[in-house]
Amino acid sequence: MAYIYDDDGNYKKTVRCSYCYHAGHSSRTCPDKYPNGTPAQQRAKAREAEKAQRKLDREQRKRDKAAGKKVSKAPTRKCGYCKDLGHMRRHCETLAADKANLVDLTLDYRNKLVDEVVDQGIGKGALVATKVREWSNAANDYVSVVRYAMITKADFEGMAPFNNWAISKRDMLTWNPPKCLTMLNLNGDRYHMGQKSEEAILANEEEGSFSQETASKWSQRQGRKGRVVVPGEVLLPDGFLDEDKVAADVEEYFSNKTKTREHYNILDRVQYNDDYKNQ
Repeated sequence: MAYIYDDDGNYKKTVRCSYCYHAGHSSRTCPDKYPNGTPAQQRAKAREAEKAQRKLDREQRKRDKAAGKKVSKAPTRKCGYCKDLGHMRRHCETLAADKANLVDLTLDYRNKLVDEVVDQGIGKGALVATKVREWSNAANDYVSVVRYAMITKADFEGMAPFNNWAISKRDMLTWNPPKCLTMLNLNGDRYHMGQKSEEAILANEEEGSFSQETASKWSQRQGRKGRVVVPGEVLLPDGFLDEDKVAADVEEYFSNKTKTREHYNILDRVQYNDDYKNQ
């Protein structure tokens, strides 16, 4: 918030830029931050330049046709996904390849999730022990104690590597991990006893575990660092590992026809993972 003088010499409330700290504009339109125009202005200029170029090409083809020259048909169609000329979104090979790649990655993600869930017995009725550090008045120091919780619900429906990745040019992540577990605290002070909470998959510190991999590869947050001491009833959603069902989920993810490839931030992470693996 800032105040400036208007043309009449009166105070006027305005904004202050968090980038250059000058009054009268925000960081989104800061000329110091964007000397060549904001990203929106640059996209608008590119659209105008493209429109002007198409007009020049049409006029040139008219002149060539009037002069008796052979004129090839211009690729007027522009893909709404990859932005290349010559085809439409429904015939886009890039989109088809991205979908197929994401189907394979989702199947690999879910198979590893199932292995960890079955191996640990993460399901309804499972008893989870978590070691925490708490203050003890008797010891006058922090001590290690074990807290117990029970999984009252386990719902893995729709879990995929793209769950937390935003379809947006402004935001990369939604920062909301897939909360698949409902936990009931069984001990603690009177403020936490019997309290329920929705949490992500249990954090498994073993090397190569599903929770470690999904955190490093897909930036999905983990739940509490707990260990299942009494296994629960493991139930998986119908068709959870079915390729056709996964393909339908991926198809739904790409269903917004107003979004281009640039909006799908998950594809940048896929490329990053591939580059890192090939190093």
